Amino acid sequence: MVKVSLDLEENLHKAIRKKAIDKGITMKAYIVELIEKGKKVEESEGIEETEE
Repeated sequence: MVKVSLDLEENLHKAIRKKAIDKGITMKAYIVELIEKGKKVEESEGIEETEE
């Protein structure tokens, strides 16, 4: 594991915190989930581009 520090606008921080609470998970877990989903989207877009 590697520790990462982020500077977020207050509104973004509140939105992320609310979503995490709604899902019943920590902010850390929610942010990691978002990053993993984004990575999967990028990977699938890369595959589509090479297939065309």
